[in-house]
Amino acid sequence: MQERVVWTKDADYYKEQYLISAEELAVLRAAGEQISAERRLVYDALYDWMRKSERYAAFFNEELITAISSDEEVFWDDVVLGRLTDTYVNTQRHYGEHFSMAGLSLESFIGILTCFHEHIRFAFMRNGLATFELMTAFKKFAQVAVDIVTEVYNHKMACTLQEQNDSLRELSTPVAQIWDGVLLLPLVGFIDSKRAQDIMQRMLAEVGETQSKFFILDISGVAIVDTAVANHLIKMSKAAKLMGCNCIISGISGPIAQTIVELGIDIDEIRTTSSMRDALRLAIREQKE
Repeated sequence: MQERVVWTKDADYYKEQYLISAEELAVLRAAGEQISAERRLVYDALYDWMRKSERYAAFFNEELITAISSDEEVFWDDVVLGRLTDTYVNTQRHYGEHFSMAGLSLESFIGILTCFHEHIRFAFMRNGLATFELMTAFKKFAQVAVDIVTEVYNHKMACTLQEQNDSLRELSTPVAQIWDGVLLLPLVGFIDSKRAQDIMQRMLAEVGETQSKFFILDISGVAIVDTAVANHLIKMSKAAKLMGCNCIISGISGPIAQTIVELGIDIDEIRTTSSMRDALRLAIREQKE
């Protein structure tokens, strides 16, 4: 179950970030009250742009337009009346989360916001309200929505990447029970501190769940065996032993053995074999004794 996100940026944060004063919001609100009759024209222009857009044709459809049109009044009043409140911030986040989950790209979402804001600017101009003070205030306010939506999308992307990394780590530590009481984990690639910690956690969890007496770590596919990797293997072996499980490291080739000797690493406490087959044969034999 996905954890609920705790957002820290509130309305006061955005007011300070974009130097939006109470006076500017008052100017925006006063001007917004004078263009209420423009709402239908602005939205029709937005929907027309969405329907004709070639760049975002894959994202813009009638279903999306219907979803936006269902909340026209809220969108309109929040923006043209300068309602920069925590409610507004949370509403923008909600739409960001909803549309990102629906598959709308960040670029296309920002395109919608930009078009919407641009036609509101045109409405101010048509009514002779486009003063420098108003346009400055409106530009700041419009940027807040873009900032909020971008943060939501970036967070979703970070979560997706984290989930993918977790899945890759899960796939990179495929523990299998190859014999009664014997577990096998073939290691491939590079082993850094983070991956070593993941491997140890997975290993100990499997040992605890299956109550296995032997755990074979095959390192024939490990790219580099240096001091750090050797120390990780020692820790894994000792941790398994504390749980009553014998750890056997297989795949010790000539070059790997030479490297370990040259590094001066003491692995006397670790049981090793040159191949996975030898490790399995050893584990089965001792199981029967």
